[in-house]
Amino acid sequence: MAEKTIWQKSSYSQEEGECVELAAAGPAAVALRESDHPGAVLTLRPTVLGALLRGVKAGEFDGPAARARRSRPH
Repeated sequence: MAEKTIWQKSSYSQEEGECVELAAAGPAAVALRESDHPGAVLTLRPTVLGALLRGVKAGEFDGPAARARRSRPH
């Protein structure tokens, strides 16, 4: 019998909000999906997921508008 995948989302996510969900995908893999498109799943090694998350937090993937907002003086 196949194990059921248990998806987890951030505690910051609202009940009906869009969110990214994570699940264990074997002994050395993590599955990642967007709650609005649950059929599209990325499977990553934990080290790759960690690098992705560090890049997101650092703003490496932000578009020009987000970069411009960060560079304005407060």
